[in-house]
Amino acid sequence: MVAALTRAKNNIRPAKSSGKVRGSYVLLMSLPEEHMIMVGALGTVRFPRSHYAYVGSALGGFRSRLNHHLRTDKKLHWHIDYLLTEAILDAIITGETQEKAECTIARGLAQRFGSIPGFGSSDCHCRSHLFFGAADMTPEAMSAFEGTGLKPRLEYIRRRY
Repeated sequence: MVAALTRAKNNIRPAKSSGKVRGSYVLLMSLPEEHMIMVGALGTVRFPRSHYAYVGSALGGFRSRLNHHLRTDKKLHWHIDYLLTEAILDAIITGETQEKAECTIARGLAQRFGSIPGFGSSDCHCRSHLFFGAADMTPEAMSAFEGTGLKPRLEYIRRRY
């Protein structure tokens, strides 16, 4: 494992990074207050005060994808980049696989949580890849990975003060 520097909002902490290991991941975040955020082609989106889980894939390798998400000085490219300008990243869960498993994980979370329609799912037929709930979503995200047969691994946990 190679350490990477986390520059998530309100936080600086080393995070594990898995090099060329690839698979699917979930970013667990929180928004302490409601925000209206311009999200690329989706337009202005209302994000309620909540906990969030974003499901993505890193078939080119976790290191480069997760480091992109953790940077604050980046070009906003994916929908999640826009939300990360305001959200606090609490944890990252990864599951190693050579196959695209993000939609299966997203379907598992969709059964339990509300979602932001069209968010992160412009390249598939899912309603969304961003889910929200009133409490920490870590147990459900871990369970969604296990439901696909993947072994979830907690790669990063925000230091709580």
